[in-house]
Amino acid sequence: MSSSERHLSVEEQAVILALLAQDFPGADELRAQVPSAVVSGRCGCGCATVDLRAGTGPRALASPVQDGVLISADVRGRSDGVLLFVEEGHLSCLEVYSIEDEPTTLPRPEDLIVESPGSWE
Repeated sequence: MSSSERHLSVEEQAVILALLAQDFPGADELRAQVPSAVVSGRCGCGCATVDLRAGTGPRALASPVQDGVLISADVRGRSDGVLLFVEEGHLSCLEVYSIEDEPTTLPRPEDLIVESPGSWE
């Protein structure tokens, strides 16, 4: 891990695992990447969006999932949403966005209304 990288926070891990809670082809591999994934960058606007670099542990195998947005979720009671991106079978970005012009904070996992992978494309 480089000096500019950090481990995922407990809260970030919980949100990602909530997004990956449904079973779909490649979900097990992506869930296995979470414990060793690191934050490799942040959004400059002050929101909770983080770039991810998947860990290289023995269980962190590449998933057969296609590149791009994997899962989308709305946040109950807020005008925010969350997107989970995958690149080459590895977790690559947790985007937290608001349709208002203010930076948004990381939602609680229990407030996520997760759509089925690929159902909104």
